[in-house]
Amino acid sequence: NPQIVAVQECQLRKDNIINLTGFSGLTKSSPGDNATGGVTLYIHKSVLFSEIQLDTDLQAVAVRVSAKKTLTVCNIYLPPSLDVNFSDLEHLVQQLPAPFVLVGDLNAHSPLWGDVRQDSRGQMIEELLNDYNLCLLNTGEPTYRHHSHHSFSVPDVSICDPSLALEFDWLTHKDLCGSDHFPIILKTSLRDDEPAAEHWKFDRADWMSFRTLCMSRLSDELALSEDPVAQFTNTLIEIANQTIPKSHTSKNKLPKVPWFNDACKQAIKERKKAQRKLFRNPTAENVLAFKQLKAKARHI
Repeated sequence: NPQIVAVQECQLRKDNIINLTGFSGLTKSSPGDNATGGVTLYIHKSVLFSEIQLDTDLQAVAVRVSAKKTLTVCNIYLPPSLDVNFSDLEHLVQQLPAPFVLVGDLNAHSPLWGDVRQDSRGQMIEELLNDYNLCLLNTGEPTYRHHSHHSFSVPDVSICDPSLALEFDWLTHKDLCGSDHFPIILKTSLRDDEPAAEHWKFDRADWMSFRTLCMSRLSDELALSEDPVAQFTNTLIEIANQTIPKSHTSKNKLPKVPWFNDACKQAIKERKKAQRKLFRNPTAENVLAFKQLKAKARHI
């Protein structure tokens, strides 16, 4: 039940976006007409937000959201072939109102966030962290699996303002979910959890008892109290609580999609099983089996 979903390499053409039920979406496509790269931020409709207009050529989108505290969330994708300058990243960070969280596929490698190698872009991100006193949320877990080489790396980086460093728990999903990147989950205590909404179930009310109690308790004597309106309201609600049942519905609960049937469940189960087998024993046969079941699950 995420509040914000950050997607990189959504491969959408300019001004296109895939709608997600229950969410508002903001996207930044890659330059040109080809459907490559691009980023999208999905914000749950229960979350108040405003878009931040970024002055940058980078594939990045940012919003200001209101939770227990107001913070900025920025989603960015840096293609491996892109010639990124330090000034480009610096200019982006300077536009993000503090405190902020910056997440994305940076295609930057450094032992600082658990990679086995370091490249020039990784050194650039390290310099950015140091110059702007930013904190790294990664725990060192791999975020990408190269199916051809059967190797792991960490091109995905999560960065935040120091004031938010203790507010988030960073972890990766155990299943690739049909991608070659492990989904990254940021759990936070900043979410303003409101109690579940209550609804009167009038079709199951005991109206006979309701009427009897109203006649006996909503008498003229209420007019003699210090606040007769408040007394009447409280008494009426007490009677309703005794005679009318309630249902509890979470404000964030989304309706189940009608197309997710047993065939979908079985296809995903087989894909996960093939993935675990591949991770334990990366043979050519297991690679092929995983690719076939991954394609089958996606098709279904």
